[in-house]
Amino acid sequence: MEAKRWGIPAVFLALPFMFLVPGLIWKSQLMFFLITPAIIAALAIENRWIKAGVLYAVAWQLVIFLVTFNKPSAHVTGASLSMLIAIGAGAILYKFVSMSELPTEKWWSVLRWAVIAQMVIAVPQIFGFNPYMDVLRLFTKVEERLPGHLVGTLGNRNYLAAFIAYAVPAFIGWKTWKAAGRTINPALIAVMVFLFFCFSPGTLAAFLALVVVYSWKHSWKKRLAWWAGGVAVAVGYTAFYVLSTGYHLGEFRALPSQLQELLSTGKVTQDWFQGDVGRFMMWFMVIGKLLQHWAYALFGYGPGAFWGRQYPIHGEYVSILFNYGLIGLVILMGYIVSTWRFLAQHGDRVMIGMFTAICLDMVGNFPLQIATTAAMICVICGLIERERLKHG
Repeated sequence: MEAKRWGIPAVFLALPFMFLVPGLIWKSQLMFFLITPAIIAALAIENRWIKAGVLYAVAWQLVIFLVTFNKPSAHVTGASLSMLIAIGAGAILYKFVSMSELPTEKWWSVLRWAVIAQMVIAVPQIFGFNPYMDVLRLFTKVEERLPGHLVGTLGNRNYLAAFIAYAVPAFIGWKTWKAAGRTINPALIAVMVFLFFCFSPGTLAAFLALVVVYSWKHSWKKRLAWWAGGVAVAVGYTAFYVLSTGYHLGEFRALPSQLQELLSTGKVTQDWFQGDVGRFMMWFMVIGKLLQHWAYALFGYGPGAFWGRQYPIHGEYVSILFNYGLIGLVILMGYIVSTWRFLAQHGDRVMIGMFTAICLDMVGNFPLQIATTAAMICVICGLIERERLKHG
């Protein structure tokens, strides 16, 4: 307990002595000052997995600076520092939510209305209109290119679907009414219909999360039956979308040959002039890079490292494995497993559903790298942490 009280003063004491590099003293001390909030937030957070994850990311940043400070690699240093600042901001938000006194139901109300606002903004986009941009044009010049699908104010249907998917369980039991002896939830139905037309991994995450929630009180045998049925529906939905639009079809066709090449050679052949290479190819490219040396597999390439394309890896688990190696992935999985164990004993169905949606969406999306979805994840996980602290 005494060590915890001295944590922040110790960080302050070390600050003036960090990296006194001749000619780079201002740059080095500024860098350390920027990551100091992440260190302080980590020391203040009770959850040992979150604490370990933030401190591990900070350690990586310090290593990157020591290795690159005297080389023309400002982009690498800047990218990693940007990621560290974002991690620090998320840790602070997580900590403040876990300390907040606003009742949990009020938090769910905030998330519900945030989702409703995005849906109201997105619906006119189906018809080629964007009233939100019209309002912004009253104040500033706006360059707008509607992508032809629902994006709300988030600019991408995957971001929008994920943002909504995490809050879907908050609509359970909200504004319901009974008819013919059955409980009807118009708001929940409307949200799921909206997500259906987003055609995103977030759609699948929300649907499967509801399957988990509504089967939670049943026996294990019935739960497994529910989950198997939910997975079958999710696979059918995906197949319908791929076959009807042709989108992603090439990725599935190329999957067997890519997998065979990876297993036989440890890498996959890449067309560097190709734009979006697809999720399977992304994952195989990352695995091939990690297999180049045991140190890469164990520690990763570092935060902000370039993986091969100018866009994020579509899959948070694979992305963390690339950036932070097996150590980072173990920390993440340790947090997920420990949180699941707590929710199984003490969590309500809303928290169980939200955490399920987050974990599932991270398979095919990168929500921790998008400010809006990352902020919602920090809020949800902060509220779960608040409940955990209440139970000791």
